[in-house]
Amino acid sequence: MNRGHRRVALLGAALGAASLGAGALASPGAGAAAPRVVLPQAAPHIPADAARLGSAPSGQVLSLDIALAGQDPTGLQQAVAAVSTPGSPDYRHYLTAAQYASEYGPSAAEVAQVSSVLRSEGLTVGTPAPGSILLPVSGTAAVVSAAFGTPLESVQAPNQAKALVNTASPQIPAALAGSVTAVVGLDGLFEEHSMLVHSHTTGATGSGTDTQGHDLVSHASTPQACSSASFAAATEAGVYTSTQMSSIFGLDQMFAQGRTGVGQTIAVVEFEQYLPSDFDTFESCYGLSNPIRNVPVDGGPAGAPEGAGEAALDTELAAFNAPSASLVVYEAPNNNDAQAFDLFDRIASDDTAQVVTTSWGNCEALISMADRQTENQIFARMSVQGQTVIAASGDAGSEDCYPTNGSTALAVDDPGSQPDVVSAGGTTMASASASSQVAWNCQLSCHGSPGAGGGGYSLEWPRNPNQPAAPGSGADFDPCPTGPSTGCRSVPDISYPSDPSAGAVVAYFDGTWTGFGGTSVAAPTNAGLFTDTNQGCFNRLGRVGPALYAAADASSSTFTDITSGNVDFTDSHGGEFQAGPGYDAASGLGSPVDQNLSLALQGADGCPAVASVSPRTGPISGGGAITIDGGGFANATSVTFGSVGAGQILSRSENSITVVPPNAHGPICVDVTVANSQGISATSSADQYGYDGDLNCGQGYRFVASDGGIFDYGDAGFWGSTGSIRLNAPVVGMAVTPSTDGYSMVASDGGIFNYGDAQFYGSMGGKHLNKPIVGIASTPDGGGYWLVASDGGIFNFGNAPFYGSAGSMHLNKPIVGMAATPDGAGYWLVASDGGIFSYGDALFHGSTGSLVLNSPVVGMAAAPDGGGYWLVAADGGIFDYGTAGFFGSAGSLRLNKPVVGMAATPDGAGYWLVASDGGIFTYGDAGFYGSAGGMALNQPIVGMSSA
Repeated sequence: MNRGHRRVALLGAALGAASLGAGALASPGAGAAAPRVVLPQAAPHIPADAARLGSAPSGQVLSLDIALAGQDPTGLQQAVAAVSTPGSPDYRHYLTAAQYASEYGPSAAEVAQVSSVLRSEGLTVGTPAPGSILLPVSGTAAVVSAAFGTPLESVQAPNQAKALVNTASPQIPAALAGSVTAVVGLDGLFEEHSMLVHSHTTGATGSGTDTQGHDLVSHASTPQACSSASFAAATEAGVYTSTQMSSIFGLDQMFAQGRTGVGQTIAVVEFEQYLPSDFDTFESCYGLSNPIRNVPVDGGPAGAPEGAGEAALDTELAAFNAPSASLVVYEAPNNNDAQAFDLFDRIASDDTAQVVTTSWGNCEALISMADRQTENQIFARMSVQGQTVIAASGDAGSEDCYPTNGSTALAVDDPGSQPDVVSAGGTTMASASASSQVAWNCQLSCHGSPGAGGGGYSLEWPRNPNQPAAPGSGADFDPCPTGPSTGCRSVPDISYPSDPSAGAVVAYFDGTWTGFGGTSVAAPTNAGLFTDTNQGCFNRLGRVGPALYAAADASSSTFTDITSGNVDFTDSHGGEFQAGPGYDAASGLGSPVDQNLSLALQGADGCPAVASVSPRTGPISGGGAITIDGGGFANATSVTFGSVGAGQILSRSENSITVVPPNAHGPICVDVTVANSQGISATSSADQYGYDGDLNCGQGYRFVASDGGIFDYGDAGFWGSTGSIRLNAPVVGMAVTPSTDGYSMVASDGGIFNYGDAQFYGSMGGKHLNKPIVGIASTPDGGGYWLVASDGGIFNFGNAPFYGSAGSMHLNKPIVGMAATPDGAGYWLVASDGGIFSYGDALFHGSTGSLVLNSPVVGMAAAPDGGGYWLVAADGGIFDYGTAGFFGSAGSLRLNKPVVGMAATPDGAGYWLVASDGGIFTYGDAGFYGSAGGMALNQPIVGMSSA
């Protein structure tokens, strides 16, 4: 992926750029200190059947977002077009989140000015995430009403909780005109709707443990359904397992080549909870081991812990269709527009997910223009950062508002209608064949579960230049002006089986295998396809819409064209819209032929992916040829055996390479990677090759006892110890060098002991300390280290900079450990109560400082990307923050001895815990290589490091 700083080549006027200025001047009220302007933001429509309960309680606190214009809205839209248009000089040359913030996010001066004015209005103003256009504010209803010059009313729509809405367009001080574009959060009637339809299938409650023979690591073959899932799918015609669906649409061919989403992350959008036990059962059934973690936004969703099935379906389908990917579930309440936008904004700000999937939406016609444009700015940011967003198109055909208010007017679903989002529609699949699909439309009078794939034209967004006009008739089918280059964007872009009676898929929900339909199936399934396609590529797909249409234009083999059926759900528009040859507003381009589309999006024969190496071991030198199977090999330029070097390619085809390994200097395990012009294969356990039988492949760990004794396992090398030396003070921690060929140990008096390639840069040994040393961390280049004392004092040596300390602070509990950021420009300290102290570029992501813990915190580890950290307690409890995922804990186990430390795996997808008796507990992708749990130790274990 190319994510460098660049200047965008202009590709013409920005698409869909809307005026961001404030509206007309408003007359200042009595006592007003300054003139005000009215924002072009209409008050929410209050349904006729909603109960109007009078003025809002004056003391009720509202949490809102102030949408800011940012530095260059027009330039941002031009950048979106440039990075996503095939043939552009900047095609797929993305920005990092920091670069986006610098070029397009609100300036510090803009944030400061707006914040100052709003505080003067009596509002409490928060701090936006870097680059975010959403400035958080809060205040009582009375303060908010006065600050924005709009009455607030309590209302209650049918089947919704009581809510507050503004009844007039908000006003802002004239000084903020041009900087503030909207006030988000005043629409308490805004509610995201799930695109889920239950089938009639309810199967066994099997645990999923009846699966046998699954590969839990590499997934270089199609995950097979367990008998419980297969039985549930077989109880009714038209219901399938995910294994069957992958075979029908060609995803199994990608799996066979090792294209499984290695190294990729999917963000799953949710407004309800799900049961981790449901997800675990599904994973067990299919032999999967996807890392998953939840990120609550605005406190997370309320409601039943099991949800209504949407979150269970989304997470499970995303996991199956990208079996090696990590999942991050972003969860928010569903009470107003601000909460939904906060969720999307958090995904954009985090910028950890390459693909984003949502099966939630709202009728576009019921969303204010100001809200749509605010949302558009967030999706534009995702586009220039290279994040792909896919959304369900809706389950009410061409009349998307019908489930909400009974309107039969033509309407489409947001966010799928947004120009930077892929809209996934629905089909009916009459038999187990992609060619049997027709547009899904089980009208209100049908015998099954009513629903239809969402399709039609946006009210606002102009058609992207790459998108052909969809056929239609009547005066109202396309709301935009017509002409050679105008007209509105139409949806969907692609389709997938969604009919709950003919194309449903089984998932595990609330303890039972259940069949599901709806376009909720289409979004996470194809999110998996895009994730697998990204694997091993230099440049990920990003805003993939234009590339989808280019791929369809170039070859008819990339999509199965849907040519019959319509999506006129209420039968009010003469069958609008009809499926037909080519692109249409009923089925889009059709359903992807997964393998063919993936290759078309990548170019040539695709980015390389390794599925297997055979044989997996060989001699240190003089070994014979081995065979590598996978994909993207026809134009392979090199095969590299880790640090050993490049092999000699004897022959190559699209799916196989014969290569002679280079000679090694000794036993070593390496990842075998293949490179071509599109990328380098992502590493996984499937590509490992062991010289002289070594298959640990750099994985392992070592731990240190208080006498300085070292215990090494796996590929963790032994470089020496103080186990036989009489120490002035006990050893309390250790840090490994960047090469992993050495380590430093520190004693409680600050004495330093170096082994292997670890260098001595100084120590506190023999010097007066106010409190004992409790931890050590190395700089990324190995040129220095920090020591931390229990009072939070920091001692830096070599090239380790000083960023601050807690040495002069009054601490509630003593410091017990530290961790450095990956770039060495900051560090965290952790206290035994879980309090976190951040310095330099180490950001605060949360702590247990205000919680009552069962056992004290004893250590921490930083996430490899620097975006989070784990804390571990003496009882083995794990507390994860930021990008650090939760993979399990020993908190519920009866331990022989307390846990004293932890270490994360290199990819951050797992961790080890070590107890004072040398017992090891492994989670996520952390392998077990041995322990000292059954040994008689001279002194207890006090810390550990990974290999």
